[in-house]
Amino acid sequence: MKIAQLIAQFYPYVGGAEVCVHNICDSLSRHGHEAIVVTTTPPPEDPPELPYEVLYLSPRTCGLLRKAPWLGKIYLHYELARLQKKQKFDLWQVTMGYPLGTYAAPFFAGRVPAVLRCCGQDIQTLPELAYGYRLDPSIDSLARKTYPLYAGFVANSPTMKEEYLQLGIPESSIEVIPNGVQLSLFAETAPDIELKKSLCAGRDVPLILTSGRYHEKKGFHLIPQMARLLREMGLDFIWLVAGRGNKKILELCPEAESLGIRVLEKVGAAGKKGFALPSREMIALYKAADIFAWGIFRKYERADTQWYNCFKARNYLFF
Repeated sequence: MKIAQLIAQFYPYVGGAEVCVHNICDSLSRHGHEAIVVTTTPPPEDPPELPYEVLYLSPRTCGLLRKAPWLGKIYLHYELARLQKKQKFDLWQVTMGYPLGTYAAPFFAGRVPAVLRCCGQDIQTLPELAYGYRLDPSIDSLARKTYPLYAGFVANSPTMKEEYLQLGIPESSIEVIPNGVQLSLFAETAPDIELKKSLCAGRDVPLILTSGRYHEKKGFHLIPQMARLLREMGLDFIWLVAGRGNKKILELCPEAESLGIRVLEKVGAAGKKGFALPSREMIALYKAADIFAWGIFRKYERADTQWYNCFKARNYLFF
């Protein structure tokens, strides 16, 4: 099959959605399919070697869709028609419903099968955190009108499936598919004892790892409270939080470092040769950790990655 992956942001921007699309395309390519990413992110100056092609729309596409929807929609449909005519895709998967997904939906309807994969703020609404595009009534109305036009829907967790159902999407059209992980990259990476020593400043204590960008819905602001409770129980450890924006934890809790909390906002790049997402440096952090703490404080995001399969080969404490 020839499959297009439409996503607004892509490498060199790296987030959960981008990692997922890369791994999908990498896996499809290795299994004999032709996968092509279509994105509005400008190409990197030094493109990595990838087993799939990346095609580029104007980087102004999403801004145009937000500021002048009628004009942005004309441009987007023109580009989608051009690509479909030239590439003859058998299927499109759209990652992130707003804005590309909402405005692309009418083009796909009746022309070519298309699947929508929402990721978070494009479908969830959390008024207590001012989170979610659909808190804007006009965007909510647009999503309710256009999301059902897709032939199928991917939910990365049962929680996300509930969001689709609340929009009136038939359950028969929804597949729950957790974010995939390239297990071979974890299997071929040995635990780095020296890396752990450096992260723990030479101390022989457990290394706890939490990964992801900072956002209140992830519950990372609770980490200092949890670390303080562990300290009061007489436990010694280093708790590393890896991901952009996590210096916010140190700002919210000045004593965070004295509690054993360390923040690493930038991890090594994915690399040009042997390209991998997450990067091999990030995987090395996973393999160096003794405890992977991810789900216990996440009220709004649950079970949306196959983490267990990454760590089950080693004696991790996983919570």
